[in-house]
Amino acid sequence: MAVTDISMLRQRRKKKKAMKFVKKLVIVLIIAAAVLAAVLTKDLWYPKLDGILTKIPAPENTAELAEGYFPLSIEGGASYQLSAIDNCLALVDDSHLFIHNTDGKMIFSAQHTYSNPIMTIGEKKILLYDLGGKSFSLYSKYKNIYTKSTDEPILIARLGKKDTAAVVTKSEKYPSVLMVYDENGKNIFNYRSVSRIIDVTFNSDSSGCYITTIGVSGGFIVSRILYYRFDRIDYSDLGDPVPIWQTEDIQTLALSVRIMGDKILLLGDTMCAYYDSSGQLADSYEYKRRLVDYSIDDEIAAMIFVNEERRTSELVTVDCQSGMISEKPLDHEVLNVQVSGNVVYIQSSGSIDSLTEMGEPISSVHLDTDYDGFCRMGGYIYLLGYDEINRIDFN
Repeated sequence: MAVTDISMLRQRRKKKKAMKFVKKLVIVLIIAAAVLAAVLTKDLWYPKLDGILTKIPAPENTAELAEGYFPLSIEGGASYQLSAIDNCLALVDDSHLFIHNTDGKMIFSAQHTYSNPIMTIGEKKILLYDLGGKSFSLYSKYKNIYTKSTDEPILIARLGKKDTAAVVTKSEKYPSVLMVYDENGKNIFNYRSVSRIIDVTFNSDSSGCYITTIGVSGGFIVSRILYYRFDRIDYSDLGDPVPIWQTEDIQTLALSVRIMGDKILLLGDTMCAYYDSSGQLADSYEYKRRLVDYSIDDEIAAMIFVNEERRTSELVTVDCQSGMISEKPLDHEVLNVQVSGNVVYIQSSGSIDSLTEMGEPISSVHLDTDYDGFCRMGGYIYLLGYDEINRIDFN
């Protein structure tokens, strides 16, 4: 009897498996038939669905503040600096360097003892130096790479694409002394300047640098660029390195020098000029009004000027590759500007707008609170308040 029961049980199980297989096969055949019918009748139903989809509005930028780790609090409302670095945020206050991811989570922190910390950014590294002090440090997102000291007070420091650092100090005998260090902190180049060095810009592979100096000629402030290669150094009879080329003096106070393709842009307080790769002046643009803020990306420089009589602003963009200059009057006062790619972002009291390089509007977001500045990275804008940093979506 037990054997007969087991045999019957096996038969029932086989029947159930067969029924399950048949049901699955029927479902598969129904789905396949539905897909085939949809493909064959696509021309009838797809245009209607496509029309419905195109009517769905695209997501808009809003002033809704991010939650989670935001806002980032700044203790005591101390002065701080914020920069985008390698898809992260580098934040420096009067005692620490913090690295946060895009969501605000802290991934690294380091305490410093600098009285006047200044941060300069490379591709993936951070150079932190003590303005007026004698120390500087190189950091990645996760650690301190090296810390070094100078004999004289530091005036400025810059960082190149291959983590090459330029540090300019005072000197008893010279207005400025430049020291260049490789990615490991080894000193590879020195230059003693008889003029004040106000900027150092590395070339594309950090095999050389453009040194910007200022002086006085005929009662006017003038600027000059000198180009040096670290692998091709000739020395004068006095033992000083001889530049490969240098520009003629230009009557403006240089604020920044940037390499833009095969051009070199000098942005001054009264005019901007760009040079070819041999240091010859290619073109210049004299300002009509007072410069308020500027931003330079790989191809475009954007400048904000103020019309003090009408309390409005003007946006001027310079495309160094094409030589095109665009002037766009704005009907309100602009406080800050940032260029990202070929898009210009401007901050006004209560709003942030994105514009084309010709000044045509793209999108805008209203802010409920006034902020001191902003930093755009990816699809976000980080808002710099007195004692906190907030984040909003901005595509």
